[in-house]
Amino acid sequence: MAAAKEREWTAIYQTPSPMDADLVRTTLEVAGYAVWVQGGNAPSVFTPSYDMSGALTVSVPSEEADDAREFLKQKTSLMTDDATPERPDDNVSLPAASLADVGQEILELRRQHVAAACKYCGISTLDVGEMELDSRMIALLRVAGLGVNTATFSEFDPGERICTDCAGHEVECELCGRVLDAFLDEGEYRRSKGDEAYVCSSCRGRLEDQVQADRDW
Repeated sequence: MAAAKEREWTAIYQTPSPMDADLVRTTLEVAGYAVWVQGGNAPSVFTPSYDMSGALTVSVPSEEADDAREFLKQKTSLMTDDATPERPDDNVSLPAASLADVGQEILELRRQHVAAACKYCGISTLDVGEMELDSRMIALLRVAGLGVNTATFSEFDPGERICTDCAGHEVECELCGRVLDAFLDEGEYRRSKGDEAYVCSSCRGRLEDQVQADRDW
């Protein structure tokens, strides 16, 4: 968290709705943006604490703010042309699949699977792997407050859940070449425009020590 706070962040969206904030956060993170959601108690980069009594602010690194706003305009209906956050109009026409139909679809899938808390973030997560569902259903479940068990791990303890948002995936360290799970190793992972890079936790520590004596920032 300390590293996150040291970066320069720019707020690009505000809303009193936890669901809207989570939709914006998920949309940006899937595209590779670092996201900081502030609201409630202590702010967190990965597991924001939502507080219905106040507005939630979604921020990204300042250098990515313009691109992130444009991306949200293209991918969601939550942004106006001047990047001012807006709530969807309750009177607009519903999509072809009504909310009632979608809600029933979510509930039906929930009844088919057992839920348990994700071991990292605590979200109620179904015992179904992400490879068994399409991205549409995973997104709908997330908006409804349900996680999906990650496909990153092939074996689980009885009742164990690790939701797709918390699980990383195997990436190669740019320095030592080891292939590690980015989330579990807790190294430095970045993705931008389909390209990804990772520095493992061990190499990150050694590199920090290497430049520490000569750093002037």
